[in-house]
Amino acid sequence: MLPLIALLIVGGMYLAVNARRAQAGRQVLVLQKKQAELERMNADLTAMLAELTSPEQMLERALSLGYRPAKPGEVEYILVEGYPGPPVFVAPRPPASSSMGEGTLSPAYTETLGEWLLRWLSWGGGGGQ
Repeated sequence: MLPLIALLIVGGMYLAVNARRAQAGRQVLVLQKKQAELERMNADLTAMLAELTSPEQMLERALSLGYRPAKPGEVEYILVEGYPGPPVFVAPRPPASSSMGEGTLSPAYTETLGEWLLRWLSWGGGGGQ
């Protein structure tokens, strides 16, 4: 009788675990469906925002609100004391630049790796110096 009771207990635990797994699987499917729906809604809202903020739509809305493009004489520039302005643009050197800078070899290096290796091998393994 004891083995039968143990078998029933193990079977009951097995069924309980499988029921929980099935329920968790259903929850995962529901959450995946909701995620897909939210991603679709997000894509729709992004497309709607892009359409509403297109230059043509913005100009049309501004004109309907009574705004008009400014004429050159109507533009005022304000000088802010202490503002350094935009940083000065320094163009990168072209790859064939001959000026010495970071990442270039010193003129002290007069041989290539291949030449050095041949010299090293001709001395019998580097013991010649």
